[in-house]
Amino acid sequence: MSAQNQVTLIGRLVRDPEVEEVGKSKKYSRANLSLAVRNIKKKFKEGEKQVDADFIDGIIAWGKQAEFAENYLTKGRMIVVHGELRPDRWKDKEDKNHYRLTVIANSIQSLDSKKKV
Repeated sequence: MSAQNQVTLIGRLVRDPEVEEVGKSKKYSRANLSLAVRNIKKKFKEGEKQVDADFIDGIIAWGKQAEFAENYLTKGRMIVVHGELRPDRWKDKEDKNHYRLTVIANSIQSLDSKKKV
């Protein structure tokens, strides 16, 4: 059995998608999304549940998925993102190493019926 790099996130958009045209001829659409994902933690001593949110920045959608985000998604919408994790490494001007994980969205679906105004 081969290992697969897959991630599914369900949450609410923290802000409107940031969509831009990229490439030499500006013919490719790219959307940057930020998602608040519920994180339920159980307090074992009291037996209570505590609901927090994890904020996932760095979700990137390309092409048709980016166009969908631009046309139909706004801050607060509940969505599901299916995609894969990609490591991103770089050095800044001071030669410091940086690292982050980016989610490349293969599929985005709305889970509520709000329409973009």
